[in-house]
Parts: sequence; structure tokens; C-alpha cells
Amino acid sequence: MKVMLTRLLVLVAPLVSVACHGNSATGPAPISASGNTYYVASEESGADNDKCNGQAPTNQGNGNCPFRDFSATKTLHLLDNAKGVTLFVRRGVYALPQGLTINGAGSSEGDRVTIAAFQGEAAVFDGRSSSRELITVSGQYVSIQGLTFQNSAGYNVEVRGARQIVIQQNRFLVNGASDSLKGDGGAADVSVRDNEFTQWDSQAIDLTAVSRWTIERNRIHDSKGVDANSIGMKLGSRDITVVDNEISNTQGISMGGTGNAHPDSFEAYNLSVRNNTFLNITGFAAEFYSCSNCQFQGNKITAAGAGVRTFNTATAGISGCPGGCSPSQGITVSSNQLRGLVGGHGGPPDLFWAIEPSEVSGLSSANNTYCEASSGSSRFYIAGVFVRFDEWVRTVPTDASSSVAARTDSRCSW
Repeated sequence: MKVMLTRLLVLVAPLVSVACHGNSATGPAPISASGNTYYVASEESGADNDKCNGQAPTNQGNGNCPFRDFSATKTLHLLDNAKGVTLFVRRGVYALPQGLTINGAGSSEGDRVTIAAFQGEAAVFDGRSSSRELITVSGQYVSIQGLTFQNSAGYNVEVRGARQIVIQQNRFLVNGASDSLKGDGGAADVSVRDNEFTQWDSQAIDLTAVSRWTIERNRIHDSKGVDANSIGMKLGSRDITVVDNEISNTQGISMGGTGNAHPDSFEAYNLSVRNNTFLNITGFAAEFYSCSNCQFQGNKITAAGAGVRTFNTATAGISGCPGGCSPSQGITVSSNQLRGLVGGHGGPPDLFWAIEPSEVSGLSSANNTYCEASSGSSRFYIAGVFVRFDEWVRTVPTDASSSVAARTDSRCSW
């Protein structure tokens, strides 16, 4: 008898504290001051948008003092069409009800435009729930470091068609009715690392029609939206690496998916999701929809609703490719460890895989460890039917190299 499996598995789990990432050997180099360096300091006595030159972090007299805030035209546009400019923001909450535009006009690393918190001080940008995009990044060679973003009406930060962008060591807090970090318009060569994302509405990071992004060492936890995903990649996005992130108390990662019209044959190409930890995930930890040559490897999954799933147009709806997107091809799911899968609406506990026959082409699932709560409790879902592991490998023979282990097995004790 066929059993219908709903797309969403609901998981109610306690909040778990996950330590923030610190700097690593590949972290940012110190930012130094230059003749094109400016300071904004709302809490500094004497700071003024009109009377100060903005070229000192403190009030040194004779007009050599920091700007106060971003309410003046000149401070609001310091980084608009800029080249080789560094802007340090000192402690304080800075209202940006109309948003802030950063447009890098340079053509090389020496022209990089940087906005950063001054010496680790707590600098907060607040959209007051009125700015659709709190920060909009365009152009080339822009860095954003050490800042806190909150209360945009939509995106806290949007990278719109920009290239050579670094977003690191920031905090992305609550936003309105959309994604916290949005990449679109062909944005390419972007590094998103060592940030914290929490309390977003739709997706912490949403990538549409972008290429060559690296998302690494971020802490992504405790979404606000009930149906919120951690990371989504679609509309022809390609060559994206998601590595060494901590993802908890939210839904999982979407590789491909339904969306607006675009000219590609697949929703996503060459995605690599590896060595991440997933904890207390609502629904499936990873989902594929029209993904070409995409990998999910070396991830550790604990207390998710379920493991991995592939969708097609019958189960997820028609997407945006001309004539419909092609089924996923060349998917690799290997060396992952899954334990404590709790199930939910429409699915049992210990559901490790769910596929449709149309999505099997080129699928390689291998060397995974499926930790079951009790002997024989593991489940695999094929075209409406729940099966055991021995039946599963008849459909996906490469997974014969994987193993089903007892929860008490040493392989399940990470």
C-alpha cells in the first residue's frame, strides 16, 4: 500500500546553545587606517555630521572628529560609488529607515571598499522595519565586517549583482518578511564566513541566479518563521560551497527548488554541501530539486525530522525552467552520519532517505552511517512506499557501502 509522505516534517525540540566560531587561520587580516578612512561614532562627544571631517575615531578638536550618524547625505553616501574607502563604525545603534547603499567602484583589491565595526565595538544597523533592504551591496571589491543588522522590512543585506564581496564576522538578527542575506542578479565571487544568523523570517541565506559563493563557518540557528529554511540555492545558481557551518533549530538546506522563471535547464549546478553539523532540524536536513552535479558529503545530522530527500514536479510543483526543469542528475550523498531522526507529520522516525524514481539518474549514495533507535526501525521511502535497507539498495545499489548501526554503536557517538 502506498503511503503519502508530506513535504514538511514537524519537529519540536529544545533550544540548544552552539558556540560561536572565532577567527581562524583563514580569517580576515587587520583593517588599517589610511587617508581614505572615515569614522562614525554616535556616542562620541563632539561627533558631528557637519562640523567634523570624519577622519578621527575621537574628538581631537579643530574639526578633526568623527561623523555622528547616517542621517546626513554625505555620511549616507560615503560608500556609494566609492573606491579604496574604509568606514569604521563605533559602538551605538544606527537607524537606517531608508537603507544604506554600498557600491564598490574599484577594479582591483587595492580599491576595496570596507565598512567595519571599530575595534570590535558593538555597532548595530537598525532598519526600524521600514527599509526593504537594510544594506544593498553592488559593484566590486566590498567587505562588510563585525557589524550587527536587524529590523529590515525585507533583506538585512542584499548582494545585488556584485562581485568580489566578503561578508564576515557579522550578526544577522531579526528581519521582516523575507530572507536575512539575499544574493541575486548574478552576484559572484562572494565569501560569507564566521557570521551568526538568527531570527530570520524565510531563509537565513537565499541565493538566486548567483555563482561562486563560499558559505563557511557560520552559525545559523533559531529561525523566526515556522517554515523558514537555513540556506536555499536555486534559479540557476551554480558553483556554491557550503562547508563547516553549524545549523540548528530550523529547517534544513534546499539545493534547487521551485521559483520564478529563468533560462536554465536545472535549478542549481555544482553545489557542494559538506562537513556541516545539523541539530534539531525541522523536516529533512537536505532536499534536492533539479540539481545537477550536487554533493552532500561528510555532514553530521542529529535530531532532524528526516535525512535526505529528492523532489520532482509531481511532489514539489513546476519550477522556473523553460518547459520545466530537468530531474536531478549526478547527485552524490556520501560519508554522512545520521542519528536520532524523530519523524513527524506523514513520516516515521528513522527515515533516512526519500526519493522518486525519476531522480535516481546518476545518484550515488555511499559510505553513510544510518543510526537507528532500535533494531529494524530504519526506513527508506521510494515512490510512496516505506522500505527496509535491503530493499533500498536494490534501487540505489551504491548505498550498499553504507551501514545501518545501532544508536549505541561507536559509529553513532560523535
